[in-house]
Amino acid sequence: MICTIITPVGPGHMELFQTSCAPSVEQAKAWNMGPFTEVRHLMMDDTEGKFGRSARRNEAIAMAQEAGSDWVFFLDADDVMTPNAFEGFGRIIAEEPDLQAVWGLICTFDEGGEPGLREDQAERLDTREDFLSFPPYAAVQIGGFIRTDCAARFGFDADMDTGEDYKLYCQLWDQCRCGKRAEIFFVNRRGQHSTGPRSATGEDWYHETNRQWAEQLKQVEVWATIRDGEGAPARMRVTNPNDLIQMTHLRGKFFEADSLAKLKKLVKAPSPRIVEVGANIGNHVVWYAQHLDASRIYPVEPNPEALTLLNQNIAANGIDTVIDRRGMGYGAGKSTGTFRTQTDNADNLGATRLVADETGGIETKTLDAMMGDEKVDFIKIDAEGMELDVLEGARDLIARDKPVIWVEVLRENMLGFAQSWCKSAGYRIVDSTTYVNTIDYFAIPKE
Repeated sequence: MICTIITPVGPGHMELFQTSCAPSVEQAKAWNMGPFTEVRHLMMDDTEGKFGRSARRNEAIAMAQEAGSDWVFFLDADDVMTPNAFEGFGRIIAEEPDLQAVWGLICTFDEGGEPGLREDQAERLDTREDFLSFPPYAAVQIGGFIRTDCAARFGFDADMDTGEDYKLYCQLWDQCRCGKRAEIFFVNRRGQHSTGPRSATGEDWYHETNRQWAEQLKQVEVWATIRDGEGAPARMRVTNPNDLIQMTHLRGKFFEADSLAKLKKLVKAPSPRIVEVGANIGNHVVWYAQHLDASRIYPVEPNPEALTLLNQNIAANGIDTVIDRRGMGYGAGKSTGTFRTQTDNADNLGATRLVADETGGIETKTLDAMMGDEKVDFIKIDAEGMELDVLEGARDLIARDKPVIWVEVLRENMLGFAQSWCKSAGYRIVDSTTYVNTIDYFAIPKE
């Protein structure tokens, strides 16, 4: 088999190519050729910035295909190939000959010039769903062995100034048999971006690839796995990786984990009955079922987009039997009313608020009316500015059951809750968590 290493050399990169990149390829060839009988290195000169790296790469792919190369490997001029790259690839392809594209672990030089593995990366990827379960920076990088015909089928988008590499990865993981394995094929040198009219920064790449990632997740069903203590891990659906809560799930954590942990000391009732106003996609709902042994959870959530994910997360975690759905599809307030939802930031679904609108189609009820005679041990309220209204509408329930209360309060409502409401309701604040625009208060009945 023949392998062609493809390296576009942009403005300011020729010295790095000559002193570091090219010698690393020769060193790898001398060490062990792996499954290859021949390895060629194509340096595609673009030091004047006339063509762009994608155009140069595409031209090199065509040259490699015409010359009968079986595999191509994309190595940037500021990166180096590891000595055992070909040998490591040979081990993988011997065991999995059907693979058409193979990536190794992401390895980067630190400030002292020492190579180190990226800690938060995927260690193994087998499917498109696996690939899309990780942020672009933690999935794969440019250096990988790709069947020449697969690379030629898609090529790089020459109209893009950044993120064209991730676009190719997405196409390959969709259409070809791809894998990431525990080998190191190259070491990335950060902070040495090429200059010129088509250059881009790492921040530019981050934003563009995150945009592409979000588009991909509209096509593929991806679930984040959260391992939080003993017991079965939680599974949470991801449709927007840039959403504040879903981003946390992708990191393998529950959103607001520190605040949730405080509840283990505050909610003392065995198998508590919990009302969750503003359940959103179910982060807290799933946690309550797994960590508080809740006997009944009453999610209150009016937003149809959030409800879809909430239902999926309830089903995926097998907690249907403890869910009472009377509040799903409704908002909570100080009286009945008609509202519409308004999401000001598409990447923060949890900040969706209700706006009064007679034609809005979203109905609000008081918690007193919604819950009736149902006993409640704990109430969580995240109502995006309507928290005092929700409390007013739960006056009788709170007076009767004296539940522990966790409420997110906008700063302009802080005195209204901390002084006026707590005094009139007979509650005291025992803990709080401060955010930029809000404060989470934890309150219990005065003894």
